[in-house]
Amino acid sequence: MRKKRIGKIGYRICAVLAAAVSLWCMGDNLWPVVKENGAAWALRAAGLQAATSQEVPQAEASPAPQKEAVKETEPEATSLPTATPVPVQEETDTELPVLPAPTPDPERETAAVAATFMGGGEEINGFFVKDTSDSGLDLSEEILIDPDVHVKRDGSPVVLFYSTHTSEAYLQYESDWYYRDESFRTEEEEKSVVAVAKRAKDVIEAGGFGVIHDTTRFDETYSGSYQRSMDAMQENLLKYPTIQITVDVHRDAFGEEDDGTRYKPVAEVNGENAAQIMIMAGCDLSEDPLFPDWRENLHLALRLQQKGDLLYPGLFRPLFFAQRNYNMHATHGSLLVEVGTEVNTQREADYAGELLGETILAVLNDIAEE
Repeated sequence: MRKKRIGKIGYRICAVLAAAVSLWCMGDNLWPVVKENGAAWALRAAGLQAATSQEVPQAEASPAPQKEAVKETEPEATSLPTATPVPVQEETDTELPVLPAPTPDPERETAAVAATFMGGGEEINGFFVKDTSDSGLDLSEEILIDPDVHVKRDGSPVVLFYSTHTSEAYLQYESDWYYRDESFRTEEEEKSVVAVAKRAKDVIEAGGFGVIHDTTRFDETYSGSYQRSMDAMQENLLKYPTIQITVDVHRDAFGEEDDGTRYKPVAEVNGENAAQIMIMAGCDLSEDPLFPDWRENLHLALRLQQKGDLLYPGLFRPLFFAQRNYNMHATHGSLLVEVGTEVNTQREADYAGELLGETILAVLNDIAEE
């Protein structure tokens, strides 16, 4: 009996030693794998699957509500477009961001966004002008007159960008709808016309010309914004006397249909949708004009329109020539441009800003003095 008991004890000791050796070997083999793959591997090995990043629910973005603004007199918008909508491109080769539309908030009313192409006007030497000025000018003769701007490619500032209605914003995502309570105003520069002007600035600077971009917000209170931007423009002209061209970058608005539909003007350029651009040229036919040299500004506007239609057919809406001022009397090269409308996407507007910069640069290259 004693021998039998000793045998059982010996057997148990051997079994314990064998198990210990087996566990040691398993741990020695598995440790590098656990060390490399982490706890998630250990959980899977134990039959407890860890959630991957793709399995974690992501919160959907939604546009932030913005404050209502009182709108003062704006450059006259053209009538509601009737042209065939241009299909929106979903994928492009540019690095501009594309944000998917959020799921509409059922508590907020939505309406449709319709793409359209804005054409029309009178053809002048291969480009188009909507002339409501009653000036009686022969624009085919005016286009032959060189703009009264004098620039050098020596790095000195020759162009000033600013935005009188600095907070004008765009849709921040690709969508065929918008919220009807959206004000389309923002203090975030990258979501507004300020970003569009910056795109143009970067292109012109890369071409060797100096550019100033005044990002001051002039429409914290909407009334008086043009006077505030004029004051800032005069300060810039005193500080940088080589500035010859000033460009006030806005975005347009066409109003809406009875069902709330709003329109965005788009043109396809190199396979990418861009917000259409409208150049405005003003004139002053009054007996005591505040803007006596308006024909000089017109010459530059016509030259830019001609160049833009040559480089990017369809990108520029017809040049709008009317009895307006909007600070264009500051220099012989002061202009106002409208880039898209509030329901164009920021991507479309930013791309248009780049193309506007390319157009201005091409004109600067034509007129630059050695």
